[in-house]
Amino acid sequence: MAEREQHRMIAEAQAPGKLYIAGEYAVVEHGHPAILVAVNRMLTVRVTGHEENPGEGALSGDVLSEDALSGNALRNTPNESVAAASLPLDSRATGSIRSQGHDEAATTWHRDTHGRCVPDEERPGAAYLIAAIQCVEELAHAAGVGLHVFDIDVTSDLDDVSGRKYGLGSSAAVTVAAMRALLRFYGLESAFEPLEQYKLAFAIACRAGNVGSGGDLAASLFGGCIRFCSPDRDWVGQRLDDTALPELIRMPWPDLSVTRLPVFGSGSVAVSPATLRLLVGWTGKPASTADLVTNVQHHSTDERERRYREFLEHSDRCVDALCEALAQSDMAAVREHIARARELLRGLSLLTGTLIETSRLTALVETAIAHGAAAKSSGAGGGDCGIAIIGVESDMAAADESDAESAESAVSAIFQDWRSAGIEPLDLTVCKPLAEAPQWQTKRSSRKDDHVRLALQQHEQEPANAFDDVRFIHHALCGVSVSQVDMSTTVCGSRWELPFYINAMTGGSQRTGSINASLARAAQSTGIAIASGSQHAALRDPELAATFTAIREQSQGFVFANVGPTVTPQQAVQAVTMLNANALQIHVNLAQEIVMPEGNRDFSGWPQRIREIIAASPVPVVVKEVGFGMSRRSVEQLAALGARTVDVSGRGGTDFAAIENSRRSAREYGYLDGWGQSTVLCLLDCCGFDASGEDSLGSVDILASGGVRNPLDVVKALALGAKAVGVSGHFLRVFEDRGESGLVDEINAWAEQLRSLMALLGATTVADLQHTDLLLGGMTLEQTTLLGVDAAALAHRSA
Repeated sequence: MAEREQHRMIAEAQAPGKLYIAGEYAVVEHGHPAILVAVNRMLTVRVTGHEENPGEGALSGDVLSEDALSGNALRNTPNESVAAASLPLDSRATGSIRSQGHDEAATTWHRDTHGRCVPDEERPGAAYLIAAIQCVEELAHAAGVGLHVFDIDVTSDLDDVSGRKYGLGSSAAVTVAAMRALLRFYGLESAFEPLEQYKLAFAIACRAGNVGSGGDLAASLFGGCIRFCSPDRDWVGQRLDDTALPELIRMPWPDLSVTRLPVFGSGSVAVSPATLRLLVGWTGKPASTADLVTNVQHHSTDERERRYREFLEHSDRCVDALCEALAQSDMAAVREHIARARELLRGLSLLTGTLIETSRLTALVETAIAHGAAAKSSGAGGGDCGIAIIGVESDMAAADESDAESAESAVSAIFQDWRSAGIEPLDLTVCKPLAEAPQWQTKRSSRKDDHVRLALQQHEQEPANAFDDVRFIHHALCGVSVSQVDMSTTVCGSRWELPFYINAMTGGSQRTGSINASLARAAQSTGIAIASGSQHAALRDPELAATFTAIREQSQGFVFANVGPTVTPQQAVQAVTMLNANALQIHVNLAQEIVMPEGNRDFSGWPQRIREIIAASPVPVVVKEVGFGMSRRSVEQLAALGARTVDVSGRGGTDFAAIENSRRSAREYGYLDGWGQSTVLCLLDCCGFDASGEDSLGSVDILASGGVRNPLDVVKALALGAKAVGVSGHFLRVFEDRGESGLVDEINAWAEQLRSLMALLGATTVADLQHTDLLLGGMTLEQTTLLGVDAAALAHRSA
């Protein structure tokens, strides 16, 4: 904490070094995981304010212009300035930066005419410290906190006393320690959650001009053992240019994830017992992570791109399998997956021509393996550190004495053999957790997170789909007043003010629970309905119920519960009760289950189970597909089972067959990508547009979802007979990119544009849209003709 000594403010903070366990090369690509630990070597930053008279010396935030402390101003000082003479005395004083054993970082600094910290001499070694001062003071200014001049002193035991570098991440440690010390100095530390502090540290590293994956920053800030996925650096760089720093660190960052692994005694802030021990050896030749990573990225852009992408996918699976093994202290599985990680790095070395495992590292690894440990290189490789993991007894008091001796003797033997090979065993242990982080979830929850990650990747671009085959015939004099337009519709017996809704997405993990809460708040704010993702995870594990109940807690509007046809009628009722839901969705996902590695293979009982759930449900039921489409025949079967509302949910949006296939090691179902009918084709098939004019589905209300990208797609779906339109992928992408407030803005913009489009088409009600004239083209026209749809009649509906 900061303290005062005769009007002199002093604040101090420490940050540990780091080591990679696995995933160190894949993590440089955003969204790909790695496992890291923080170690018990610390770097300390001390901030000492200059002695001031009471009430004097602080540089008021009012003196600093908004431009002076904006993201752009931190790069380019504008010509306009406040006269130096008009600034308080302290603004013309000089602070110093000193780093023990690193003369290249020593410099002094002053405030320019905008009050911004500027070094008197550009010293590359001080870049992270200068950036930390500038970024933290931008937050201080935004909070109305007066600024001061101070000295910064850095001491470190990350390196050897002789100055030899062990490759423990000194740049990250100095960034995190400086950020924390400065936040404490200005009394701001408690104002920011740990993940927000991480984003601030990442921004500091970006502005210092050197940031990699950011995994080292996460390890230094959170401590213990973590699973980390890096953010999209291009996205962060763009936001640093156009978004104020206080706003940026509050926003969700694409792909960023930090979760706690309960291993090496670091399961929580209250340290858990250790059943695995980490050993570290140093080969004496530190390597440059930046150079090696640059080489990997350079080679990944040529004709070997496919193999590089395969490496990333295999690395992801290996890291998550290792997380599972570490969390369960399954030493046999740890050996298997560490060996697999080493094998992947060997393949990457051959692919890129980059030396990752030197002969000394090979000796380190093989020696440890011979004594029963799991071992591999760590970090940049090329002659830096290697790690070994060995099993130990968690409760020595209760352990058999021979077991304890066996573990200790194995460690001693490994260290002795390392020394004989010229490898220095480092006296390192995993440091305790330093900040709260969500606990890593098991395979089921990880699958839910995988679905979100892979769906977001699919929606990075919104390509053409069958909605583009539908065009309205424009009638120049058919418009009505916007004020006359009534966008309301009736779904499951309830009146909705808007004919679109947030459709089923996710739930079942901490991350997806947070997403559900944000989506529900957006629904509540805009007045639209929202559907839960499949609640099966909560029905199996009640501890996961909160990841779904967050929807009802945050929204008082219309909510759909969600189950599949594999649950019992009693479980379906339980899902409705869990959310106090207004209606129940039964998702039918046969194609997804076929491709899903752990999916169902027997679908013969689905029709009868759907009938039973409909009969037992206390609320209206909607039977929906998940992106493969409903044929007219399928809807007729559902009507016979008692269904009164069906969501055709066709092809064009999230492709769950492709998502599940990407989770398979061989990706052998790639030929099913694009399986099913488009949403447009389903609507044309199901909504009574056949040449005979007969409509056997008059008793069934049709909803539409799948591939809806904009308000015009909504209008087209309504014109083709849908009562309302569900949107999933687009809204999830908006939330990921722009946050909760950005999603609210998007939904409100859609509502405004939808009203305008209806006025343009002369439709004062949603039902009127079914009398607009439509032209079909492309593949949709060919397919509808084969299905017997009268395309010519669609072009003359207003006559």
